[in-house]
Amino acid sequence: MAHRQFPDFPVNERQDVEALLTQVGLTSQEFEISDVNGTSSRQVMVRRQRTGAESVYDAGPGTTWIEEFESDLECGLFGQVSA
Repeated sequence: MAHRQFPDFPVNERQDVEALLTQVGLTSQEFEISDVNGTSSRQVMVRRQRTGAESVYDAGPGTTWIEEFESDLECGLFGQVSA
């Protein structure tokens, strides 16, 4: 299994996450974001450092982990956001 930190994610994913976080008044530096690639699946782990809240998202082909992350931000899973 390969383990990557957020700076090693594909450019389009990093840009999408950065744009999402900017919309809600946060930055990627406030989070620990990493992934694990298994033989047939990929999972992304997101943890907000200030609150300790975390979630794991399936991120294989055809999945929309960033949309699920956005939903979790909006419902307050990771704490208060400004937008």
